[in-house]
Amino acid sequence: MIPKELRDWNYGVILKLLKQGYYESELFDFKEMLPQKNDERGKNRLVKICCAFANHDGGFLVFGIKDDKLTVPEKRIIGIDKSIDFPEQFGNYPRRLTPAIQWDFLNPPIKLDDGRLIHVIEIKPNLLKPVGYEESEKGWFFSKRTNKGDELMSYEEIKLNFMNFYEKKIKLQLLLSELESIKINCSSLIFTEDQMSTHYSLVKFNLSVIETILSDTFTILYTETELMIALNKLRNKCEIVNRSIEIFHSKLVLPRTDLNEILKDHNGFINIDVPKVLVLATKCSDLLIKFIKNN
Repeated sequence: MIPKELRDWNYGVILKLLKQGYYESELFDFKEMLPQKNDERGKNRLVKICCAFANHDGGFLVFGIKDDKLTVPEKRIIGIDKSIDFPEQFGNYPRRLTPAIQWDFLNPPIKLDDGRLIHVIEIKPNLLKPVGYEESEKGWFFSKRTNKGDELMSYEEIKLNFMNFYEKKIKLQLLLSELESIKINCSSLIFTEDQMSTHYSLVKFNLSVIETILSDTFTILYTETELMIALNKLRNKCEIVNRSIEIFHSKLVLPRTDLNEILKDHNGFINIDVPKVLVLATKCSDLLIKFIKNN
């Protein structure tokens, strides 16, 4: 009944929720408007809601709904003046949260018959929890979303979230270190033209640590589409090179009279594919560094 996707929100859905007596839930909250300029309490309340949704499973804020249960549902849908640059003004509130959260808005907004607009904001679940906000002279607060609304986390909840947060951050740093190892191994596999028929390397790409880290950190990386695609390409290319190295090593076990030709053929393949590995590893490192800095 309650939409799970931003695109599924519309006038009919909102009216039906109001008729069924919904006011707020773990998944959404109705709001009449953004806080007034001097309403510091209202501003902090909106930041708290954004924080709670980000620390939960995400949620939706529906603006333009009058907070008056005695009014018939149709009359509660009052909308917001279309001249207001709503997304720009709303962005001031999630901006106060640390670490930064992701949010989106229904575009175009829901248009009422009188020209006013219903704005629906989606707060994405933040995978690097806990998300917190600071109130001047009061300190830091961490809120969570429950079926009762927004509540402050207990000390134990905050502690556990921070432990999980730093554990994942450490694993991301380890992943970065493994990417650097791959880049170093690339340099040891490539030989110059005059070495092609006389040298070879015993180095292979060890992917076991990367596989483990990706499994442990998937919940925080799966939204990073470009990074995940690059990591998958990197693993596939490393596996191709590893198989070629294994085949080459099996040939060395037997006595050979054509060793120079085998070395030349093998190194020729390596000199084509390993630079591709290096490019992918560098791309993954750059994207991962950017993700870590932003989170």
